[in-house]
Amino acid sequence: MSPPASPTPPTSSPPTPDEALDLLEAAADALQAACLDATPADELSTMRRLEALRRRLDHGTDRAVGHLDTSAAFSLDGHRNARSAVKHLGRLPGSDALGRIQTVAALRDLPAVEAGYAAGRIPTAHVRAIARITGNPRVSEFLRVADPIFAQMAAELDFDGFSSWLREWERLADADGAADDAERSHERRSFSLDENEIDGSWTSTGHHGALQGAAMAEMLDRYERAEFEADWAEARALHGADACVEHLRRTPTQRRADAAFEIFRRAGATRADDRTPDPLVNIVVDQKTFEDELRRAAGDHVETDPNETDGRRCHTVSGTVVHPADVVAAALVGHVRRVVIDTAGNVTDLGRRRRLFTGSARDAALLQALLRRPGGLRCGWPGCDAHGRCLQADHREPAARGGPTDTANSDVYCGSHNRIKERGFVPVRDPDGTLTIHRPDGGGPVTASA
Repeated sequence: MSPPASPTPPTSSPPTPDEALDLLEAAADALQAACLDATPADELSTMRRLEALRRRLDHGTDRAVGHLDTSAAFSLDGHRNARSAVKHLGRLPGSDALGRIQTVAALRDLPAVEAGYAAGRIPTAHVRAIARITGNPRVSEFLRVADPIFAQMAAELDFDGFSSWLREWERLADADGAADDAERSHERRSFSLDENEIDGSWTSTGHHGALQGAAMAEMLDRYERAEFEADWAEARALHGADACVEHLRRTPTQRRADAAFEIFRRAGATRADDRTPDPLVNIVVDQKTFEDELRRAAGDHVETDPNETDGRRCHTVSGTVVHPADVVAAALVGHVRRVVIDTAGNVTDLGRRRRLFTGSARDAALLQALLRRPGGLRCGWPGCDAHGRCLQADHREPAARGGPTDTANSDVYCGSHNRIKERGFVPVRDPDGTLTIHRPDGGGPVTASA
């Protein structure tokens, strides 16, 4: 789709708000009337451009909100503040209106982030996440130096990866506050199982700290996957190769409930004093973070620079960020699997060489994929959110052509994309670890994000 011709502003001076809105309305009319039939590659390119323009419009909207806040024009209609006016005028949830006000305040101290946002390079959700952490008064002294780093990381990472990186930055900038938050979260742990006296049903509710919750989530994921495979086997038996998701007997929430019951049932069949199998959960932590926390535990004062985040990580395979103090405590009682990585950040090969990524070789491949990409273990295909036990480790250079079964030759995909890549798509791993997948028609790489 060719971009519509932009109306020419009536004067060379900056347009008035009404003139700018007239131009915007004309452009919106042209876009809504445009023919969207195009080649698949052109459609993807159009979507990328639209996303970048939407961010620029969000920046302009936030800028207007900031001016409304400073001018106090909101009082004309009796609103107490700009947040109330924006919530009313836009019919927005209060959280959305607050997010715009927080963003305006944050961008005053973050010129590089604002420039990237205005140019459409930084997604709106990334900017909102930055605005939220700037509300922490204990990180304010680091913001000016962090501004260009925020802008670079927000322009390069997807939302999951950036959120994980930003939480790690905040933890380093506010080490004491993060430790207090982790401790409070653990102290508030609770669980209840309550019966409804009217119909006899039961409701379970709970709150858990990061490490405890991560272990529970991983166990629930394994059992839920087993329930899914049981439903899928039943559907295949009834419908054969035509089986699809609609033929599954239970909904995802029903399978999750049955998985939780199965965990309780198996626990009930085991003596309460039996030894717990290890490890409960894999946690990936860099050596420096682990050693710093050991020194803190010994009473030493440890200074950290939040803007030196290269190589820093402390989270589960699924991307749940945990505080290093939890990791040290778990390591002391033996509930953490140690993962050995070399100086280049590669997982040391586990187990003997084989044709299939199974057992420890699969664990090593999955952990290597996690180290290559922040934000939790996900399918390596651009834009795919598949995660958890459904992921498959496979050879980049096929074993049939001599590709070795080791982490350097491994990639991780969901089942669907693992099959699709055999249809002519070519995965290429750059020296910096970036994975690019080229289309079989030679039309270039699979579309990158805007």
